[in-house]
Amino acid sequence: MTLAPAVTVVFGNLKYDVQLPQVDVTLRLLPGVNSFTAWLPSGVEISAVAGEVGVLELDGGEGAETIITGKVWGFRRRLMGTEVTVTDGGSELSRFRPAATYEKQSAKEIIRALANDANVSVGSLGLDLPLAAYTAHQRRSAAEHIAELATLAGAIAYFDSEGELQVAMPSDRPDLALRYTREILSYDVQELSVSQARQIAVGNGSAGSSDAPDALRQSLERLPSDAPDPGIDAVWKPTPLLRTPKTAVAASQAAENAIAAGASRISAHCFLLPALRPGMVIEVQDLPNDLSSGSWLVTHVTHRLHPDRGGTTHFQGTSTASGGLGGLLGAALSAVGGLL
Repeated sequence: MTLAPAVTVVFGNLKYDVQLPQVDVTLRLLPGVNSFTAWLPSGVEISAVAGEVGVLELDGGEGAETIITGKVWGFRRRLMGTEVTVTDGGSELSRFRPAATYEKQSAKEIIRALANDANVSVGSLGLDLPLAAYTAHQRRSAAEHIAELATLAGAIAYFDSEGELQVAMPSDRPDLALRYTREILSYDVQELSVSQARQIAVGNGSAGSSDAPDALRQSLERLPSDAPDPGIDAVWKPTPLLRTPKTAVAASQAAENAIAAGASRISAHCFLLPALRPGMVIEVQDLPNDLSSGSWLVTHVTHRLHPDRGGTTHFQGTSTASGGLGGLLGAALSAVGGLL
């Protein structure tokens, strides 16, 4: 039995379903922006204006799922119809370039402040990275600052289907299992050679805690103090905002995890899977030819509904074979607990 995909969108006060011949959806981790574009035929009433509410629901045949909750970004009007594009809070963060300095606040508090300044809803912020100071300069957007802070902690940042900003450590266990020939139509795994050198986030200071009186005092000593010399076996990444052993070790471990994760990458095409989102961890079962089943951290998802091709989903991801990013980071923090 073939499941019939369906779509429903809301622009302002009007809802559309059967009028929609085509919808394209793109979902990304920050600093990317989640968006969808719907094509409405000529003659269909459109009363919404830019900035009004936009919501997309997709149904792959097993129940409707909300995909994006955001605002109408713009219109493209043609003789045959109109394209309406909706973006979520990632767009607001990308347009906002902050100019602020935060002292003695954690990455969680800084992310919440940046999101509030951009009028973006905040959900769960599951990261722990105390900082003595952080300068949110205008060379980066708020989306880039938030993604950077999450990366330093080994976490990922994204918007959920309700339009709330979420920051979380990647799961140690798959959130979803897919099967070849059931959901998966094509499957491509890249295995790449990556540097084996240790990645060292080198801080500037040696305070015991981020709120210590000397937390902002410059130091000529390396941080972490036991970091190997830079060279063929070690790459130093200057990160002056790291002022304590705890944050320096955590950021170094997160950098090594990111390199390891990027050594294996997946690109797959499947039937429409509305539940699949960036930030999820998946595994793929019943693969032929000894292909790796994962698990994979999903980083990019596109959904397409087309009158001639039905509904499809394409996704990309990186390996979690480094042992669970969240688990490794937790182990790193525990290892330096006795130093603090």
